[in-house]
Amino acid sequence: MSTESTRPLRVVIPPVPQGMPAGEWWPVTVEVEWIETPYFDGKPDPDVLVDADIYIGTDFNAEMGKAAKSLKAILIAAAGYDRIEPSTVPQGVVVANAYHHEAPIAEWVMAVAVALDHNLIANDRNFRNGDWSGWPSRYGSYRELYGRTFGIIGYGAIGKRVALLANAYEMNVIAAGRSPETAAEAEADGVKYGSGQDAMDQVLSEADFVLVSTPLIDSTRGLIGEREIGLMRQDAYLINPARGHIVDEKALYEALASNSITGAAIDTWYEYPVSETDSPRPSKYPFWELDNIIMTPHHSGATFGTRDRRAETVAANIDRIAKGQQLVNVLTDISTI
Repeated sequence: MSTESTRPLRVVIPPVPQGMPAGEWWPVTVEVEWIETPYFDGKPDPDVLVDADIYIGTDFNAEMGKAAKSLKAILIAAAGYDRIEPSTVPQGVVVANAYHHEAPIAEWVMAVAVALDHNLIANDRNFRNGDWSGWPSRYGSYRELYGRTFGIIGYGAIGKRVALLANAYEMNVIAAGRSPETAAEAEADGVKYGSGQDAMDQVLSEADFVLVSTPLIDSTRGLIGEREIGLMRQDAYLINPARGHIVDEKALYEALASNSITGAAIDTWYEYPVSETDSPRPSKYPFWELDNIIMTPHHSGATFGTRDRRAETVAANIDRIAKGQQLVNVLTDISTI
């Protein structure tokens, strides 16, 4: 990374909220020239990147890489980087992301766990229409989170935060991850942890709730398929706020449609809008026709707090670039420095 620039850093950003200066949205302390431009399908016009030093966004492809002659950094104001094509990142470019979404996502996870257990959404809808079928005198008893087993696949920031909340509900928390070294940290969190395929299979087969909280990378694409879902108990729930393609689309739909598992809550999908006005169905399978799934539009981490904390992290990295300092949250597997 070079030392301080002789001119302001040129930073490409999407439009900021009306009436808010870019420097207030991204609170840097160094001199910056903001290049504010529309993004379509998550990407700006590649020509805008020709003289840019920094690009803030979640998407990067070959056309953008070819145009970006002066680029020093790609700063992702999000955690996921599956839409950055590693082979297109120009030589010498550092890629860094930002997290800060674990608290609201964990809140969403526990909210949908309660809602699934109490059939909350259907009961609200039915009771508004005069239907007393959810009344315990007719329906029977509901389950509770207390004493149940919460399983976590991927023990990163989200998994750790969910474990904290699940422990507060006095649940038994078990987790599976990639690294054996995480075991001591998980034990300190009150979590029974294992690494590798056997540990994941144990989580799937024992848990009442299975949380998917891994990043989407080559090794996790399709990680939860027909075999894995088949290991789950019939009375269990799958919860996915991570990435849609970690879970096999067809296998998940068929398991829910056949009641092979009791239900699911899904926040991340397989198809997304690419413009300001289109509204595609989120899957080629009609999940929306099922009554045992809670569907939300990838909103679990989209809070004001997440937005502001990520903006601060991105802005601090811009400052570091200007001062020739090491960035935080560098993604070493796709950076080319």
